[in-house]
Amino acid sequence: MIISRLTMKNNEVRQAGIGSLILKKSTLVSNRDTPSVSVVMPAYNEEEGIGQVVDGFSNELKSMNISHEIIVVDNNCIDKTAEIAVKHGARVVLEKRQGYGFACKTALSEAQGDFIILTESDKTFDPKDIWKILMYLEEDDIDFVLGTRTTLELLERGAKMDWFLHWGNIFLAKLIQIQFWGHARLTDVGCTFRGIKRESAHKVLDKITDGGSCFSPEMIMWCLKMDMRPIEIPVKYLKREGQSKITVNKRKSFFLGLRMIKLIISQRFW
Repeated sequence: MIISRLTMKNNEVRQAGIGSLILKKSTLVSNRDTPSVSVVMPAYNEEEGIGQVVDGFSNELKSMNISHEIIVVDNNCIDKTAEIAVKHGARVVLEKRQGYGFACKTALSEAQGDFIILTESDKTFDPKDIWKILMYLEEDDIDFVLGTRTTLELLERGAKMDWFLHWGNIFLAKLIQIQFWGHARLTDVGCTFRGIKRESAHKVLDKITDGGSCFSPEMIMWCLKMDMRPIEIPVKYLKREGQSKITVNKRKSFFLGLRMIKLIISQRFW
């Protein structure tokens, strides 16, 4: 077991909510040569929020003296994203191939931590939710943890999750669930916020071929195809900083959904 127990951080209970559930064990503390936790994220022109995202996740892990690294993948940014990320303590890696999927694959491959947390660089996720993921990821019978943004009670006003995206994600997730019946309960295919053990990530990275917006469901399906054991948990979904690059409007979201359907249905014949 990498994490031996959960304790309450009493002086943060009222302020931190779920963030007051803290994971502790000797292998997680900061005196290791390599990090225990890698928080990685793709970034394309996210100068508005990147500094706060890096600080948020770093401060959460520092609060319990957990050894960690923050990796930001610069996917050809033309603003100050990379400069700001470095200033706030992140390691920046350049991925010249344009695409969300390429940036995510590079982020996962660069990670050195035992646990890898993939997230967004636009402030759409609450850093305190990292504890939810780590609590499950430390279990021997869990290989990867998926966040779901379809819990309406956890949506912040202004978050980019209208009825069309909400039910579209649920529909696509259920298609995957049917294809891999008995492996997982799924309600969201597009949530970047997820965690995976490093050895599990290395098993699937070479299998994933999509360098664009279908990366997320393809990663899920390859993990299931390789008999990895998942769990899906609800996470907060917040109003983003800056402009969305993927779900700009319903038309773009609709055609992305069609590409995902084609990808998901094809898995039946593998």
